Amino acid sequence: MQQIRFSPERIKEIVNKFNQISITVVGDIMVDEYLWGDVRRISPEAPVPVVHVESVTRRLGGAANVVQNLQKLGIKPILISVCGDDENGRTLLSLLEGIDCSQNGIYVSSSRPTTIKTRIIARNQQIVRADHELVADLNEHEHSALERSFDATIDKVQGIIVSDYGKGVVSPSFISSILQKSIHLNRFVAIDPKERHFNLYKGVSVITPNLKEAHSMAGLTYKNCSDEEVRELGWKLVDELNLPYLLITLSERGMALFERNERNFTHLPTVAQKVFDVTGAGDTVISVFSAAFTSGASPLEAAFLANHAAGLTVAELGTASVDPQTLIKECLLKS
Repeated sequence: MQQIRFSPERIKEIVNKFNQISITVVGDIMVDEYLWGDVRRISPEAPVPVVHVESVTRRLGGAANVVQNLQKLGIKPILISVCGDDENGRTLLSLLEGIDCSQNGIYVSSSRPTTIKTRIIARNQQIVRADHELVADLNEHEHSALERSFDATIDKVQGIIVSDYGKGVVSPSFISSILQKSIHLNRFVAIDPKERHFNLYKGVSVITPNLKEAHSMAGLTYKNCSDEEVRELGWKLVDELNLPYLLITLSERGMALFERNERNFTHLPTVAQKVFDVTGAGDTVISVFSAAFTSGASPLEAAFLANHAAGLTVAELGTASVDPQTLIKECLLKS
């Protein structure tokens, strides 16, 4: 397998430009809640463990985690989304304030709740997850408010990330509008996709599906396929969606980069020493790839950096992000 290396000077050059870049993030935001505890007995009511909760943490999730990743890298993010006028919404806005992210592009809606995903963790193992959410497209008023926010900021950014978690922000009409404007202005556009919208992604700069999503987008039944089958699958998506670049994440196998014009395919093997939790790994990949590409990196350099960042985040339990110096150190240590 090809060994991919870049000089320390080049890695530092790319990463040190992050603080000159601004990226708009559009997508579904949510709160990731973790109930931490221990299992000491089985419930007398049903054959399930009883978790004695010892602590609770709440973190930014979905597109808000993408923003957190960008912020920690030194990128200036602008978030365009909607949350509910409820306690979870206030928690989410407080968490955003805690990372100095502007809330100007967030519409607080009285007609939909804030999405919260609650995970119960015992002895560092997830027992169950409970989701409170409304899966429905935005109404006309919400859509118009977000589009106004997007229009007011597009001239200030070098790129756009669409973080589609399928909760309703990325409706067909909204994404069609913002992609048309972004492509017209020659902005870099990266999309973390959901299958039901894949036909809307034609002509964007890059999409970053996992292997299951890539199969679904191609109309195929998911399977753990060979390297050659990954290659065939990727080129099928590149050609059907007219994509300059495609980055498929392959879990413990790393990621696969496709470059249309040069017809280059590169398999980047995972650099993770251990995989503890893949929650939010896709957010890290699209954040770092976008940060690097808009900072002047080649697609392969951007994928290289994203692969190393993902290797760090999957070693942590729950969503995690990487700072520039840690990313540089990791790339130099393992390249």
